[in-house]
Formats: sequence, structure tokens, C-alpha cells
Amino acid sequence: MFMKSNRFGALMTGVAMVVLVGLAGCKGGKSAVEQAGAGTPHGPGIDTPAMGSDAPKVEVFAFVGFECDFCRGQAQALQELADKHKAYIRVRMINLPLDVHAHSLDGAKGAVAAHKQGAYWQFYKKFMADVPMSREAVIAWAVEAGLDAKKLAADFDAPATLDTVKRDVGLAKVFGVSGTPSFVVNGQLIQGVQPKEYWDKKIAEELARAEALLASGTRKEGLIGAIVAAVNPKLAVDYARYVLKGEKPPEAPVPAPVARSSGVASAQIQPAGGGTGAIQVGEPVQLNPEAGDPNTVWRVALRPDDPAQGPAGALVTLVVFEDMECPFCAKLQTALRSLRTHYPDKLRVVFKHNPLPFHKQAELAANAIEAARQQGKFWEFHDRLLAAQDKLTDADLKTHADALKLDRSKFDTLLAASGGRERIEADMEQAAALGARGTPNIFINGKKLVGAKEEALLKQVIDAELAAAEKLVAAGTPAAGVYEAVVGKGKLLDSLGSDAATFDATVGANRGLAGAAIRIVTFQDFQCPFSARLDPHIAEIEKEFAGRVQVAWVDFPLTDIHPMAQVFAEAGHEARKQGKFWPFHAAVMADNGKLDEAVLFQRAKQAGLDGKALKSALDKHVHAAAVAAERALGTAAGVKGTPSVFINGHAFVPQSGFNANTFRAAVRRLLGTR
Repeated sequence: MFMKSNRFGALMTGVAMVVLVGLAGCKGGKSAVEQAGAGTPHGPGIDTPAMGSDAPKVEVFAFVGFECDFCRGQAQALQELADKHKAYIRVRMINLPLDVHAHSLDGAKGAVAAHKQGAYWQFYKKFMADVPMSREAVIAWAVEAGLDAKKLAADFDAPATLDTVKRDVGLAKVFGVSGTPSFVVNGQLIQGVQPKEYWDKKIAEELARAEALLASGTRKEGLIGAIVAAVNPKLAVDYARYVLKGEKPPEAPVPAPVARSSGVASAQIQPAGGGTGAIQVGEPVQLNPEAGDPNTVWRVALRPDDPAQGPAGALVTLVVFEDMECPFCAKLQTALRSLRTHYPDKLRVVFKHNPLPFHKQAELAANAIEAARQQGKFWEFHDRLLAAQDKLTDADLKTHADALKLDRSKFDTLLAASGGRERIEADMEQAAALGARGTPNIFINGKKLVGAKEEALLKQVIDAELAAAEKLVAAGTPAAGVYEAVVGKGKLLDSLGSDAATFDATVGANRGLAGAAIRIVTFQDFQCPFSARLDPHIAEIEKEFAGRVQVAWVDFPLTDIHPMAQVFAEAGHEARKQGKFWPFHAAVMADNGKLDEAVLFQRAKQAGLDGKALKSALDKHVHAAAVAAERALGTAAGVKGTPSVFINGHAFVPQSGFNANTFRAAVRRLLGTR
């Protein structure tokens, strides 16, 4: 993570972010850059997606990743910037897939393939809008967009496409780029997310610089080069070689490794109530270490009352985790219907819920099909919703119920009460344990396939599983016992580490009953944006398991990247001393994007702290040793970044991110409940 900061404040800039543009030139005679760029007077000769002017006075290179939430947050702003200043600015897009994003390389390859069909900006808008990234999703998008999907799939897999991504990552290495999103404007590095006001000021400065050079006799065709030569002369040679002449940059790892010196360990956070998908920072979590291995068998347990189609004793069971708002789930249905017809006596299809947080109507729709299941109309309602995914509001769902002649009184009652919540949550917990992060996730006798796979591929897997099942039956396994025999010892992921650390009962700032059955110890940083997004999920668990959960905040300030982390940590200790820690915590974490000295005292006053005592404690660093002791405790426990969470001493690393559902699953396990 990189931060943009002044003496007292820092602007959170994103998950390991940087970008570079290299441009060079000079006044008077032709520079090396101008000579190298003959025939490309308006900028780099390499082929990149671009928007804006063909004869810019300001040129911006943006390195982006399609799984970087901060790139997603800046996507619209970047386009607005180019539109607002289109007469004199050009923005060029460069791929920088990072190793902390599981499908980042898929995003980069998809972007290159889309650019070959002149559809880069369609791709950019789609996949910067919180659309889960995968090869299957890219191809499905191509079909929806009316592109040549067959050609796009071929381009996606082509060596030349990977070479283009390698070129982009190589350029990043040459220019010192290590993350996303960042920009270099006319040769000047700008790291991370910036507010609109910053961009307006920066563009105005660069326009003034450009006009001054033009007035002094600099030729228009050499303008950008002249600016770069003036502000960053060391960049000129590399820019000429690798951008204008198009020489192959030095080899660099793909995806690009995030700088480990940041001290930020993996964090997967989802905002309370939904929103963006999981974010990862720093050391990569192995999300699905064997997801690509077709021989891995996952332990996909079934309940007797799981919605199913096909005979209970079928030799092959296909379990599918779905989201009623997911377009890929809808696409899959044609293949599933055909498969049931093709294997009437040998295939059972079982449904599981996995409503995704960024689909606003998904959870409500899941509850609706559960309400319909109580009246024996699960599959009819299921099929109806997937065929009308633009009609999933509360009113729409009731209209669907009327069309299927359901008892509206019973349906409305169950829907209003979220009557299917417990079953839905159980399915979601199971999905997390199976590494089924998106939808649809398909398991055929425990073998995982992700996405809306084509019928032909599904048949291949089913036929192979049928042959294996028939051998088991021939060896004496009853047909009805084949599924359990196959998946019974399958793989499961566990969010809780096997070893348990011991934390003193008094460590940290604590809330909840001392000696509670569940103790959640969190190592956090007041300036960490991910820490700010964690607490609402924990608060939900505290409410649900009232009286059985204690929560501890332990300071782990990342002072190398968060310049105000130490002073806020010391202030937090003073707040503990004054008995006002949690009000202070709430005031700060409600908006910790721009922390400085003034904000500190304003939030302290809001929390009711004695300002004079606080200032004295900070001036004398009264609590510095206590902060250092807590950070040392975290280091000894293996903490590398924030937030890091331990539940009853077990390191908590949920496969599908920190959210109320994953916390709930871990707490239930430790309490001995479902």
C-alpha cells in the first residue's frame, strides 16, 4: 500500500500502488527521444488503449489492475478527467496485474484481447464495475457485448497476448512501478488515488508549462518529450528505448509482486452490508491452492432436504452454488436442463445458495425462493427468477409469487421475516469452506468447475465420474452410497489456524464480558482503511451472540506507511486511561481517510476526552512504550499487517474475506454449534 502524505496527514492511496509514464525530448535540435520517435510525433509508438487528444499537451500513463478496488473506485473519475480536458490531455492505459489479486492476470489478458477488437473501453467499464474476474466472465461478456467471442477467447489464450502483458509489467519494472493505481503526468510520478481538486490543479500546472515551452519555440510534435526532458531527464533514454522504439523491456515476474517492504500483510475486507468484493493487500493468501487441479475432490456435504432434481441414488451428483442475480448462473441453466435430459437416471442436480455481497437483490431473492420452497414451488420460482433477473425487488418477488399461485400471506410473512436466512447462511458458510468464492461454482462428485461452463465440458466430467462410480458399484459399493464414498474424505478449507496463541486477558482495549466464550483479538492501525471497514462485521457478531463475545483492539501501527498511526495509537492509549477508548475509536474509524493533528483533537473532543491531558500525554510520549509493547506482541504472534484477527487464539484467515458470514461460521464452530 502506498500513501500520499504531508506532515500531519495521509491520503489513503490503495493496495500497493504506483504508475509511470516516461516521456522525453528537448528544445532546439532533435533529441534522442525525437529521433527514436520519428513517425510518432504525438507520443509513444507502442500500442496502448488511450482516450483524449491525439496531440496532447498533457499525457498520462495509468497502470491499472482489474481486481484492484482502488482502480475500480477511480475508474469513472479517470474517464471524467479525460472527457473534461479532452482537447489537450491523453490518458494511456497500461496493465499491471498484481500477485495479491487471484485473477489479476485474467483481467490483463482480457483487456488486451478486448483492445484487439476495439472494445477496450467497453471491457474497462464492465470489469471496473465490481464484476468478478475470470476467463469465463470475460468470454461471457464478449457474447453479451456482441463481439466475436470465439476470436476473443483465442486472443485471450494467445502467447502474443501474454507477451503484451509482460511488456506492460516490464515497463513497470523499468520505471520503478510496483502497484496500482498510480500515474505519471508528463514524466512526473503521482502515486495512488487523488481527489478531483488535485487533478484540476495538476492539469492546470502542466498546461501552463506546455504553453510556456511552445511560446519559447518548442515544436508541437516534440512538446511532451521536451516537458519530460525538463522535469525528468533520467527517464529520456529508457522512454526512447522501451516506449517509442518498442524494444522489449527486461523480464519481470507476471503477475507483478507487491513490494513486501510495505509491511502490509494480506487483508480481505468486505464493507458491511455488501458493496465491493474482497480486497487483498501485501502477502498473497492462497485462496484456492488446488482450484485448478481437476483431480481435487472437495467434501461437498448434502442435507436430506437440499433442493434436488434427479434420483437420490444417482451415480453422479452435480452441486451448484448460485446467486439469483448472477447472469452467469442464468446462462448455466440451459446446459443443466439438457444434462438432466441426457442423464435421466444417472445424474442428480443439487442447489446451494451463495448470494454475493455486491448483488443488491441477491439475498432477498434467495429468501424468496426459500419462501416458495415451503409451498413446494422451489424450482418453479428459481427458474422464474433466473429468467427475469431485472425483476428482483420486493414488489417483483410478490408478483412472481402471484403468478405461481402461492399463498401470498404465507409467502409475504416468510419473506419479511427472512425465513430462509439460517439455510442461506449455512450454504454460504459451506461455500467458503469449499473455496467457492463466486457463482456459479459447480462440483461434480466433488470435482470443482468455476463459471458457466459449456455443456460439452460438463459432459466430459460427468462421463469420467460415471465410469469411476460404476467401478465402485462393481466392487460392492451400493449405488446410493457412491456419493458419500467419493466425497467423504474430500478437501475443506479452514479459516482458523490449527495452533492457538495465548493472549493475556487484559491485553488491548476490551469490550464485552471478561471470560466470554469467544474472544476476538484484533491487531489494528487507526490509519488503516481496512481496519475501518472491519468493525461493523464484528459488531454484528457481538449482537448475534450477545454475552458470549469479547473484542480486543491491540495497536499495531504501520508507521512506515501510515505517518499518523503512532500518534493516534498513543492517543488511543490516553483514551483508554480516561475511560473513553471506544467512543474515540468510533469517532476516528467513522472516517479515517485523512488523519492529521487537527483531526485527532477534533475527534478526541467529539469522544469527550480531556484535551489538555491528551496534549500533555502526546507531547511527552507517555504511552509510546505501551504502544511498542502491543506491536511487539503482534510481531511475536506472526502479525505482519492490519487488520490481523485471532479468535480464541486461532489466526483467522477466511477464504472469502472478513465479513459477518465468515466470522459467524468461525464462532459457531468454536461454540460447537452449526
